[in-house]
Amino acid sequence: MIKTVGIAGAGSVGSSLMYAMYQSDSENVCLVATGKRAERLLRKGIFVNNLTFFPKVYSDPAQQINLDLLIIAVKTYSLKNVIEDIRPLINEKTIILPIENGITATSHLREAFPDNRVLYGIVLRTDAHRVGRRVFFTTLGEMQIGYADNRIVEPEVQAAYDRLKELGINVRIYEDMLKTQWRKWMLNTGASQTAVEVQAECGFFGQVGEIRDLMKMLMDEILAIGKAEGINITEDDRDEIIEMLINFPPDKKMSMLQDYEAGRPIEIDEYAGVVIRLGEKHGIPTPANKILYLAITARQKINDMRKR
Repeated sequence: MIKTVGIAGAGSVGSSLMYAMYQSDSENVCLVATGKRAERLLRKGIFVNNLTFFPKVYSDPAQQINLDLLIIAVKTYSLKNVIEDIRPLINEKTIILPIENGITATSHLREAFPDNRVLYGIVLRTDAHRVGRRVFFTTLGEMQIGYADNRIVEPEVQAAYDRLKELGINVRIYEDMLKTQWRKWMLNTGASQTAVEVQAECGFFGQVGEIRDLMKMLMDEILAIGKAEGINITEDDRDEIIEMLINFPPDKKMSMLQDYEAGRPIEIDEYAGVVIRLGEKHGIPTPANKILYLAITARQKINDMRKR
């Protein structure tokens, strides 16, 4: 049975999830943070949909909060630091559920915590976004969780599902979580990087053929790598994703573009960077992702240099 649920990461997705869970059971949910982040959360709380509230903040083992389920909702570039932050705050019975973008978080967490059960997880179709430290959303979207193969649902997966449902989260268990995770990675690698490169809202995806061509080139490299990795993703998945992107609200901005415009770090290493590394592993060319990796990274460096 899962009772106490923590969230590490109070960005747009983490804060919006905490907003829902706090309203359902404020006593048995908490944010997990250390150092200055914990101090800031204790002092200022979090602001979501015009409400400031103050969830419990678990930052010290002396608090003796027994975490049954820990959701990791940080950006991929923060995972290494978060692993060290949470190490003294969890026990071997804590179920760990990363909902990060990309495809590497679960393996990194399993390496760091070999005695824990670490699931796969993603969040799709949320419109949560940040304006400064303020978070706004109208839909939490859908959280998808499980092990790689859920044709037989393990007890800990069912327990996580049941508790998240109780806390007001729209959650589903998917039979093939690897495919589900790779589909989202393919979406972000194709659309998020393209949006940053061409500086465009989603409304232009359906209007400019060159944007669709670029997204397709980026995604096709993932299809080739996925085949080599034994992942069941196909051209039909790619086409379905592109069609979905074309039908996004026209004024929507991909979160990576929002981060780029706000001067925040972006997850280029988890998108093009991982594509390039897996391509090298399998001897598969990845020129489209290499070009965007270089172009976007160069643009970031130029922006940083101009600020000095």
